[in-house]
Amino acid sequence: MNRFYIPIWWGIAAWPVNGFVENNDFTGKTEIPFCTAASSGIGESGDLLEEMAGTGSWQEGERFGSGSSDADIQEWVDGLDL
Repeated sequence: MNRFYIPIWWGIAAWPVNGFVENNDFTGKTEIPFCTAASSGIGESGDLLEEMAGTGSWQEGERFGSGSSDADIQEWVDGLDL
């Protein structure tokens, strides 16, 4: 399983993430993208990255606001049932 932080620019993953996704094989792995943002939502980021990757099992991602606590993030991780 890969959980990786994706920087969000106006509702989509920042372009440096695209190169990482395009240049790696996610076969047999589960990806769960997450991000923090003060104003932008996660938007279509997960769907676009999944399409770009072409491999792996991409799960619904999560966006955390700038005021999110460690407890908020831990609750999300615990709820993933991994």
